[in-house]
Amino acid sequence: MFKKTIGMGKSAFNSFTLAEGATHVEKFSKSRLHAFTLAEVLITLGIIGVVAAMTMPTLINSTQGAQYKTAYKKALSVMSQAVVMNIALDDYDLSQTIGGTNPTAESAEGKKDGKAVGGVQSMYELFKNRMNVVKVAGTMDFQGTVAGNTDTYTIISVGDKADYTAFATNHVTASGRTFPALTAGKPLPTGLTMLFYNDGITFVFDNSQGACAAATSTTAAGGGDEYCFGFIDVNGQKAPNRVIQCDTGSTNGTAGDDNYSCVVSNPTDIYPIALYDQSIVPASAAARAVLYAK
Repeated sequence: MFKKTIGMGKSAFNSFTLAEGATHVEKFSKSRLHAFTLAEVLITLGIIGVVAAMTMPTLINSTQGAQYKTAYKKALSVMSQAVVMNIALDDYDLSQTIGGTNPTAESAEGKKDGKAVGGVQSMYELFKNRMNVVKVAGTMDFQGTVAGNTDTYTIISVGDKADYTAFATNHVTASGRTFPALTAGKPLPTGLTMLFYNDGITFVFDNSQGACAAATSTTAAGGGDEYCFGFIDVNGQKAPNRVIQCDTGSTNGTAGDDNYSCVVSNPTDIYPIALYDQSIVPASAAARAVLYAK
């Protein structure tokens, strides 16, 4: 078979002979890319879905835990700054506070939130004046006992209760102060004060506490500690409403001691705190672990 030249000059090209054409067709057939079948695509998507279902809860928990940790650190910082600011403006710190009053029983609808709470130079007055408080309430507002209303602030888990209550025992002398007694599956105890900050953080405490001080010659009963106590909920009423707790089997030391330590892999939203002088500090091993973890 003769080759025929088509065109002229640089643009000319040769046509294939019959044998050459057959050879090119064979090479092209062998080099073709094969597409995935529908079954292969569906199997791949199924595997991706299973992996996503297994990893997404862990990823979500990790993200939420990081948010809780950040909010907790922020709350301790801004509350400590509020105490320092109060010293500059009103010339008293937590050791010079005077026990005040807590809100009286109110309706579950919150129509009279924060009535009858206060006291000159009380903890309530200090934080109300120095922080951006958008709402004042009493824990009576969240009992769900009026007109059949359901509880709206239920504690799901009390965390390491033995640890933070022992910590309180170790840091009071004559006052007998301790943490509010939380119960899993129940609303917050009655007769407490709640301050809701503009960033969603809630501070729950007994406003009858006062003279919150570390051991000095001026404290009660010969100079022992007289700390005050409360809880920070970094996202307010929203779930999960769980007090921070140590990972199982990670504790080291004696519960209640300042050097009691542990590991927390999944931070939650409620933290026990101690207040004294110009300081606001974590009051459990789990709360310390979250604060000081890298």
